[in-house]
Amino acid sequence: MSFDLLHRWLRRSPPRTEPVRPLPARLPSATAEAPALAGVGLGARRPLLAPGGQLAGFEFHALPPRGQRARSAADEAALTRAAAGNLLGAMRLCTASGLQAVAEMPLTWLQTLLDKPDGDAAFTPGMVLLLPPTAPMQPASDASCLAALPGQIDLAARLRAQGVRLGWNADGGAAPLPGPPDVLRLRPAATPEGAPLPMNTQAWQRVLSDSAAAWPGVPLLLLDLDDINQLEALLAAPVLLAACAVAAAPADGQAAATALPPQTQRLLGLMNRLVRGDDNTLLVADIKADAALSLRLLRLMNSAGASPGRVLGSIDEVVQLLGRDALYRWVAQLLVQQAPARPAGAALQALALARARLLELLARQQGEANPGGFYLLGLTSMLPLLLRCRLDAALASLQLPPQALQALHDKGGDWQPYLLLALALERNDMVTAQRLAQPLGGLSAVLALSAKAWLPG
Repeated sequence: MSFDLLHRWLRRSPPRTEPVRPLPARLPSATAEAPALAGVGLGARRPLLAPGGQLAGFEFHALPPRGQRARSAADEAALTRAAAGNLLGAMRLCTASGLQAVAEMPLTWLQTLLDKPDGDAAFTPGMVLLLPPTAPMQPASDASCLAALPGQIDLAARLRAQGVRLGWNADGGAAPLPGPPDVLRLRPAATPEGAPLPMNTQAWQRVLSDSAAAWPGVPLLLLDLDDINQLEALLAAPVLLAACAVAAAPADGQAAATALPPQTQRLLGLMNRLVRGDDNTLLVADIKADAALSLRLLRLMNSAGASPGRVLGSIDEVVQLLGRDALYRWVAQLLVQQAPARPAGAALQALALARARLLELLARQQGEANPGGFYLLGLTSMLPLLLRCRLDAALASLQLPPQALQALHDKGGDWQPYLLLALALERNDMVTAQRLAQPLGGLSAVLALSAKAWLPG
């Protein structure tokens, strides 16, 4: 890896003055005919884990184009094309990185794109589309279920020809297509009003067993699990992908009371100095006090070709060349890698860094005085889950701003709305997210920053 690439990756700080705009869809879609509709239809995304525990993709949520006024049928069609095109564009960026992209999309959105001359090109291998049920409900093997949607079989054939996998919810109703799905989403039991009921791990295991028997060979999706422990207990074949809600920190009763390892404490102390803006001589002294850390930083910089023609042999040189912003990002990477081994460890590390980046991006966009403190707030909110420790143990080596401490202890403060917004997006609570996003530029701008926070570089 060249030094230029390393430096660009580490120096991910966004511009401080340029206003954030929703990310455009990178495909021929309605954004070309109606630029003002860029971002319409894009909802939140959630990381998906494969049975090996690695980050395997993202679940994308379609956001109905509310607040857009359709003056005619043509306007309504343009809104639908914009929503479908933008969502598919975000999903293609995901699949282009070798990850899977899952979304439930209205059939009208899919048909609208496929009706275009180049519509098939909007769909790529790696996409998993969950189709809503038909009405009236009919047995999945009965082709009469397609009576209300002529051409649906042809639509499915065209999508599958592009490498798209089609699935639906296993909720006791009819499937939208005859025959077995390519994937099946398992949902929790619900009340007569449709509200999901709590399900423990044993109940989910029974559902998995019954579904595997009813649909032999069909991969299963678990996207509604309660927490990371439940996810790890169920993350095995025939489950293809799984997701769960991740809280800001586990309850103290669920966290170990053990002290943090010395290496972790040193990294937290170094993060402290970086965020506070301490003098470089203090940073250098802290790094030099840890021989393993010094050697690791020197090896990284020399292998990246930071100074062609000579070897960097001094921590002072490295700190001066790398810069404080890039250095604290490197320390943050090391910090999350201190997490004990667990099935979902890699995905949790990715989520911790994405949450930290989102809070920093929001803080910069709002002109906050200490955006690095927001990054540290997001990262610290994940440390108890990552390191399996109590929150007070994670905070013992940190000197966080009072606003960050208030937010972490759920006691309000000016910074708490930022953290609550990130958590709402992660659990796809768009009602709460929309309310919290209003003073931060609106939901569309926030979702654009959320997508940026997940970019690998």
